[in-house]
Amino acid sequence: MTPQEKQTFYENGWIVFQDIIPKEAIDSAVRAFYGGLSGVWQSAMAERRDLKNATKTATTRVRERSVDRAMRAGTEPARLNLVKPESKLMQSISEAMGQPIVQPRGAQLATIFPHTPENRINEAGYPAYDVPFYGWHGHLDGLWNGGGPVHQRIDRPMNEEELARWNRETGRNGVRREFPKSNTNITNFTALLGIPLSEQMEDGCGNLGLLTGAHHHIERFFQMQRDQGGPLGPDGPDWPRLDEKAPNRSGLRHYPDQVRDQFKEGAAYTSDGRMWPRPDLVKMKPGDAVLVLHAVPHSSSRLERLTPRINAYFRLTPKSSQRESLGPNPEALCDCWLEWEGMHQTVAANRASS
Repeated sequence: MTPQEKQTFYENGWIVFQDIIPKEAIDSAVRAFYGGLSGVWQSAMAERRDLKNATKTATTRVRERSVDRAMRAGTEPARLNLVKPESKLMQSISEAMGQPIVQPRGAQLATIFPHTPENRINEAGYPAYDVPFYGWHGHLDGLWNGGGPVHQRIDRPMNEEELARWNRETGRNGVRREFPKSNTNITNFTALLGIPLSEQMEDGCGNLGLLTGAHHHIERFFQMQRDQGGPLGPDGPDWPRLDEKAPNRSGLRHYPDQVRDQFKEGAAYTSDGRMWPRPDLVKMKPGDAVLVLHAVPHSSSRLERLTPRINAYFRLTPKSSQRESLGPNPEALCDCWLEWEGMHQTVAANRASS
């Protein structure tokens, strides 16, 4: 990164690298994505002909095979070629980390397809179309998101059966509610790398939304939780996990209200008086890449176009990290630049001047 890019990254917590990925690498990844999708569709159609008299077990096997094909898509060479260690993109990130990066084993293919709108209740507990800024509500990665489906009722709370499913220890995203050994209720990594495989140069494209500069507040908040004995994260000091005032009475606070309250300027409000910070909706196109600190609240926004939104996401950590596989690192939660040795001079200069 250039000194100016490092300064932007420090201030905002994220940066877009423009035209950094070769066209042939993007084209190959896009073809692989649609080729895989086409293959799943064709095989499902062929197998469907045999299902008219099939048992439920046979139907389940067909579904499992189709899901397996889709799950493998993120590990195909065309996807991993986007993050080859010798590429200009990964060399730039590695320089900012000051050390080699653990080679990603696969990508999360985050897709949003055009569809008939549904006003479903989101994890914050609000109907999606009530939430401003294209439904953006933001989260930190590595948080438990409920052991069962999000409660879709606003006329009553969850009943005992629904509550039992919701309160299971492992969330729908595979993350545990608590990590007692590290005194945290959140697991973290170093940075999120997003690579668009579709154009997202206007609002309403399912853009990634980011709460710019929030990492400074998140870092101080985790330091406060640590100083009060923890745990770090939801259910720790000053971060109640559940928002029982949400319309479905079981909204999840995916980042602290103390941080949220720092972003009242430009915010919008729902009819119940709830404040919703205005995110930056990232504009990017194939060939670009966005690098985001783990400590920046983020989420996708609503797709209102007639073309799919396709992003490949990679979670990055340095090779020197002592954490288990994407496990918690409390020190890095309290110092979001801990694992960025190549940024330390920029960080020190800014901290000294402030």
